[in-house]
Amino acid sequence: MIGVRTFLKNKFHFALGMAVLLLASNASAFRLDGNHWTYNRTVRMYLSLGGSVLLQDGFSSFDQSAADALNIWNNHLVHMKFASELGSPLPAVDGDSDNSVIFSDTVYGTSFGSSTVAVTLLSSRDGVFTEGDVLFNKRRTWDSYRGPQQGNVLDFHRVALHEFGHVLGLDHPDEGGQNVVAIMNSLVGNIDALRQDDISGGQAIYNTGPAYLSTNPSPHLINLSTRALVGTGERVLIGGLVIQGSQPATVVLRAIGHSLAARGLPNALADPQIELRNVNGALVAQNDDWIGDPNAETIASYRLDPPNSFESALLRTLSAGNYTAIVRAFDNGDGKLTGNGLVELFDLHTSEGRAGNISARGQVLTGDNVMIAGFVIGSGQAKEVVVRGIGPSLSGLGVANALANPTLELRNSAGSLLLFNDDWESDPNADKVISAGLKPTRTEEAAFYANLSAGAYTAIMRGANNTTGVGLVEVYDLAPPPN
Repeated sequence: MIGVRTFLKNKFHFALGMAVLLLASNASAFRLDGNHWTYNRTVRMYLSLGGSVLLQDGFSSFDQSAADALNIWNNHLVHMKFASELGSPLPAVDGDSDNSVIFSDTVYGTSFGSSTVAVTLLSSRDGVFTEGDVLFNKRRTWDSYRGPQQGNVLDFHRVALHEFGHVLGLDHPDEGGQNVVAIMNSLVGNIDALRQDDISGGQAIYNTGPAYLSTNPSPHLINLSTRALVGTGERVLIGGLVIQGSQPATVVLRAIGHSLAARGLPNALADPQIELRNVNGALVAQNDDWIGDPNAETIASYRLDPPNSFESALLRTLSAGNYTAIVRAFDNGDGKLTGNGLVELFDLHTSEGRAGNISARGQVLTGDNVMIAGFVIGSGQAKEVVVRGIGPSLSGLGVANALANPTLELRNSAGSLLLFNDDWESDPNADKVISAGLKPTRTEEAAFYANLSAGAYTAIMRGANNTTGVGLVEVYDLAPPPN
């Protein structure tokens, strides 16, 4: 038999313990390690196990075999789900709060040991998991198959089922004095599928939890996200929102950073934090690491949980008025204070109040570092909006290095160009921008009117002739405010 070692650590200290695999007999009980993921969270597993290879059970890659093992666990879980990211470009790094699954020669520089075939590294804080990396020993011979073990050729699929059980929070029943048939026992054997004890263990952790929630259908703006390079001082990323109507509006605000690297975006912000301030600048709420927010489970219940535990999110019910969300790096003392970040607003439309005007201010550079604003129009009739790209007039507000001549593109969800504007007065519908009371104060600034059907859209702001500076992108809902 070949043992499997599992490390358990948290954000503050590291503890080493033996963990193993299986071969046993009659039932007694599963064993839990006492930690769990935020209930209703989608735990994204970044699979980077190599390219195409024909495996015995028909899978065309180890990524596919791993994804199948994750889906098998999903079939038995209610208040937590795995999501698979196959072929992830994300580099595996210990302590980054991404959940990496890789083949490796070492355990982040430490030897696997003579009998170790796989390792699960778990980080937790206050009983809540923040990271789960799974490393398979590259020096072993692997395939994916069913049935008895084939000598020195290890079945990746059954080992993956076991290791992903550790990611859930399951320990080894045989190490706790239990005598039970389970894939979670501590030695690799001929069991190649989950047994009832394994399933009961996963359900003991995740069968109960808060109800999943859904936003109410709305024809209004339901989401704005803006991506830009987040700096320090005045170069942080600032999102603005106006809550309209006699009733409050419930919103989720997110600051996304490190998980952008999984989309292939370089220089992602390592550890974003978010502040929410009212029109007077008073702090309304703040968050660093969304899993620590009192509303974390509710955020996950709306399926708005950020992919990375270090990313930030707030859920708040806000009265009518102007608010500002500020995204900057959390200073861990590691010098990582800049990078590409994303500020997002989701209007849950649980009342008649709404986020009618939403905006973001940040650095507009070139290449991947232009400012990109996405917004989503909810179901229903077409929506009239005005989108503006503001630059030079920011100088009059005391903003240094304002973008001298912004341009705007509007693209649909397929990436097709719908509208372009450089200098708002040249837009064919400039009169509608004026009649809405939204004409920019400088002719060099960009704006256009659009009548858009439900769907997702992207507004891209650049500097004309590749100029750079601080810019402001704004999206206005022209529908009358609710009573």
